[in-house]
Amino acid sequence: ALNKNSSIWLPSTGSSSSAFSPMSFALEDATFLRINNITVGYSIPSNTKFMRKMSLTKLRVYATVNNLAVITSYTGYDPEVNTRRETPLTPGVDYSAYPRSIGYVCGINVNF
Repeated sequence: ALNKNSSIWLPSTGSSSSAFSPMSFALEDATFLRINNITVGYSIPSNTKFMRKMSLTKLRVYATVNNLAVITSYTGYDPEVNTRRETPLTPGVDYSAYPRSIGYVCGINVNF
């Protein structure tokens, strides 16, 4: 009777625990492929003219990207959803957490 002639569900207006009951219409496929960590680096060979001139035994340049991409058809921010913590009976409920940020790291390793 509460949802009569409705196209989507209407949450109940009872206590806070019943106001956010998960409904089956909101289920969706959350399969995904995450490109999480990629590191690319290059070590300059120690027998080059540059390495001898600079008196270096090792020189490595690298760059790392964290959380590069997520390939999914999931409509939320992140298919690895957080859960509502007030009850252990609702694991995997998307509570609209922000997506993970992309991080960049680059550096140089030098040995004399």
